[in-house]
Order: sequence, then C-alpha cells, then structure tokens
Amino acid sequence: MRTNPVKRALAAGKAVFGSEISRLRSPEIARLYAAAGFDFIFIDMEHSAFGLETVGDIIAMARISGIVPIVRVPQAEYAFVARVLDQGAQGIIVPRVNDAQTVRAIVSWMRYPPEGIRGFADTAPQTDHQRVRVDDFIKANNCETLCIIQIERRQALENLDEMLAVPGVDVACLGCMDLSIDLGVPGQVEHPAMVAAIQHVVDVASRHNVASGIIIGQIDPINRWVRAGMRFASYATESLLLQDAATAAVGRLRSAMSEVK
Repeated sequence: MRTNPVKRALAAGKAVFGSEISRLRSPEIARLYAAAGFDFIFIDMEHSAFGLETVGDIIAMARISGIVPIVRVPQAEYAFVARVLDQGAQGIIVPRVNDAQTVRAIVSWMRYPPEGIRGFADTAPQTDHQRVRVDDFIKANNCETLCIIQIERRQALENLDEMLAVPGVDVACLGCMDLSIDLGVPGQVEHPAMVAAIQHVVDVASRHNVASGIIIGQIDPINRWVRAGMRFASYATESLLLQDAATAAVGRLRSAMSEVK
C-alpha cells in the first residue's frame, strides 16, 4: 500500500505546499504540478463543477505522478468522504467544521473499524491494482489518510481547543475569505481581527500537535504565516496560475515587439 509523504512530513514538523485544481478538468494538471515540485494537489468539489468521474481521473494521474491527491468535499457528509477515498484520495479537506462533534464524525468516516465506521471497499484506485491483504489494507488506510478540517467561522475559533483535542486531525486549515466575511472584515486578510484569528489557530494547533494551514491566493500571507509556524499551505488555483503566466508572457511579447518597431 502507498504511504502518504505529506502526512509523514507534517508529523515530522516539516512544511508542505500545494495548489488547487478547481476549473480545468484535465488530469494533466496533476502531472504538471508534480513536475513543478508541489507536495500535493488540492482538488476542490465544494466550489467547482467537478463530478466524481473527473475527480477520480485527476486522483489517478496524481498517484501515477507521485504527488499526493487531497480532495475538498462539498460538506461534512459520510457519502462524500467515503466515495472520494474509494477513488484513491490520500487526504480529505472538510469545509465549515465548527464543533467537536462534527470532528469526531469526520474522523470516524475516514477510518475502518474499530477506529471508525468507514464501509470496506479495497478498490483498485486505492491499491493501484495490486492484491493486498485485508488487514494490511485497513491498517494502511487508517494510518496514511490525511484529515484536514477547515476553520471558516467565528464559532470554530471559539470551539477550536475542543475540536483539536479530538484524536485523528492532522491539519486545522484557515478558509480566509469565509472567515474574514464572518468576522465582518470581508477580504481583509491583514485586518487586526483576521491576524488575531489566524494567530489563534496557529497557537491552538501547536498546543495540540496539529499542523495549522492556509488556503489563499497570495504569496505574502503564506510566507508570513509559515514563518510564524504554519506548515500546510495551498497557493492559488490552476486557472489563476495559468492566467498569471499568460499575462506575463503577453507583456514580454508586446514589449519585445515595441522594441523592434
């Protein structure tokens, strides 16, 4: 069974970096991200039009390419979590997690008995078409699957200590836009209220030996919070990265043309 280098790096106190796939349905994006050197891809099902077939294809290419596929499910429901894991996802991001009861449920959905309630299916996407003993399959999945809860509401900040005391959470990840809106400072990541909230997540996560993380489209906040102890960062999306590169290329081409004239 495949190991999870992202989960192991986080457990060793290292930082990991990835980027989101949420618009372009080509599995080739996973291979490009792997070649670029990202540690993981973050496939979004919350805000994208992706169906399970598309997600499964991207996961398969990620596994072949040696980059860890992580999927954000639409919401905290067993069916979303279990079906994505059956397609070979090595980690799950669950949005809008606000209390310890929900955290306990999420952890149980991701693990087989006796540690959880996940229904058994040793699917080919998980085993890479290899024959695996049932007990080895269960142990590997329970140990190697990454559990990420997203902190996006004031209520989650208030309940964070209790939430991160639940065994099995690997990352407490900031959803900056939603949190800023809930705090009354929409989009203002540098606002004192947001800075205090992010620092609170970093501090509480550290006390519970859980990695803190962030999903954001700007490099500067990532650099700031990684220096402050954050260890999981997802930067931008495939469409934003492509648009930025294309815009920069057009600018250089037009500049070159103007010099010729």
